[in-house]
Amino acid sequence: MDFGMYLVYKFITAITTAVTAIIYLYFQPHTRAETKKRGASIAQLKKFRNDEFFTDERKRIDEGMADTEIDGLGDGGVIGELLDREMVDINELSEHVRQQLKVKYDNRPYFTTWIMFVHTVIMIITLATQPFAPVGFKDQVKKSQISKPNLAYETVGYNQSTNFWIGPDFQSLIHLGAKYSPCMRKDKIYYESIASDATKEDASGCCYRGDLNACWQSQKDACASDFAKFMEGKVCGLGRLGCQDTKYNDEALWAGNFSTWPNCPISKDYQSSIPNTNGENDNLKCEVSARPCCVGLQGECIIVSQEECEFKQGFFHENNTLCSQVSCITDICGLSGFLLHDIPDQFYRAILPTFMHAGIIHLLITLVFQFYVLHDIEKITGWWRIAIVYLSSGIGGTMLSAILIPYQPEIGASGALYGILAALVVEVIVNWQLYRSPILELVKLLIPITIFFLFGLMPWIDNFAHIGGFVFGFLTSFVVLPHITFSEEDRIAKLVVKIVAGVMAIVLFVLLFIIFYLAQDATCEGCKYLNCIPFTESFCQDASQELRPRVGA
Repeated sequence: MDFGMYLVYKFITAITTAVTAIIYLYFQPHTRAETKKRGASIAQLKKFRNDEFFTDERKRIDEGMADTEIDGLGDGGVIGELLDREMVDINELSEHVRQQLKVKYDNRPYFTTWIMFVHTVIMIITLATQPFAPVGFKDQVKKSQISKPNLAYETVGYNQSTNFWIGPDFQSLIHLGAKYSPCMRKDKIYYESIASDATKEDASGCCYRGDLNACWQSQKDACASDFAKFMEGKVCGLGRLGCQDTKYNDEALWAGNFSTWPNCPISKDYQSSIPNTNGENDNLKCEVSARPCCVGLQGECIIVSQEECEFKQGFFHENNTLCSQVSCITDICGLSGFLLHDIPDQFYRAILPTFMHAGIIHLLITLVFQFYVLHDIEKITGWWRIAIVYLSSGIGGTMLSAILIPYQPEIGASGALYGILAALVVEVIVNWQLYRSPILELVKLLIPITIFFLFGLMPWIDNFAHIGGFVFGFLTSFVVLPHITFSEEDRIAKLVVKIVAGVMAIVLFVLLFIIFYLAQDATCEGCKYLNCIPFTESFCQDASQELRPRVGA
């Protein structure tokens, strides 16, 4: 996706979000009291008595209505039904607590509606602009008869990534904004691999057919053919004699490594004027039949024909002759590119994945959770509180994933959703005295959460995003969610916890960004087993801190 398409993508999202928000705000009732009058007009709603509802804040219940009902984040709605929570009788509580319970929060689910709509629109745009990947759990091998650089046809194969969520392949998702560390920073391991490739390129030469109808850059051992010749220390279609730009006439510019040579390829019209004494300039007079092609998630550069590059779904550079002349990571990352030509700086990928999904099934799971869980929680807490928990959990989970599995693309709101699950746990902890058996209520929550984490040990699920999201959701929920105080000592204790949790959340955020950008050598070898258990050799091939081996040309 080029920058123009990226702007259109964002513009459509913004417009559709605004329109939906206006429609929703017009028809959505203010409170439960208004829900019974859903068919009433706006004019009729204005006639309600002031003591009947409070817009987007709270509703005060009359003394006669303050019976034995106690509302919490998990009380009522689907969560309440599933957990079957037992609250203490309100008459067993002190007058101070009963007065706090008389305030019923009944907010409009602004954030839930907005985030569900944005998720859906982005998924529609993604599916409309990107091809579907084959459905499956492991790479599929595709083969075809392809014209090679020597003009002979051979069977060529490559591994195409699959997507069991029913959506685009990982390369397309990276191009749209998935978490992928090499796009967010100048990744040390990635650039070490590029430097290694450049060293190999300096030892290459021009491999060409005797009739000069085809030539390509190659290693000497790969130029083994009865019909091919090898010119060591030469570049096909590139050299000082073939460069017509006078600013590159200095021989010193052409004396170093190939990676330092100017990109001044010879033109077809100028080839005939090049002298060719005893074949010394065959590399300039031959027809270049293979050029740099950037393929795969890692943006590996190979010298192949345009036909083979397109078959492998790569990015072909028809105006270049050497891999050192192209920036494959720019091709792979897409979006708005980089401020500097080949220095990755797309830090906004820390938040973009929270709004995107890998496919239709992935989106449906998120929407169901948001509709039945996030919606009910927001009605109690308010939109800005739940937005802070949701977004901070999403960003925190993405950053932890970017550190521990930097080369596995990650996309989706799972970190944010685990942050919401953490909010349910916090609600039990801070309102401990409201439950008849608080330990039992906590176990009811922790059992399914533990099961969800166990599912995260599968290779196609990012458990580090789940863990990071849960931790940040746990901390931020202490800070922003409303809670009951049972005494002055309890109020002070909860205030201290709120301050400590807030400081810890900020410190963790800062620490994650410092480690990600400045401490790339930091490793956690045993941590990989929290994300994927390698039952077979290739089961967790991308769930590590290492790049896949370069396949070469």
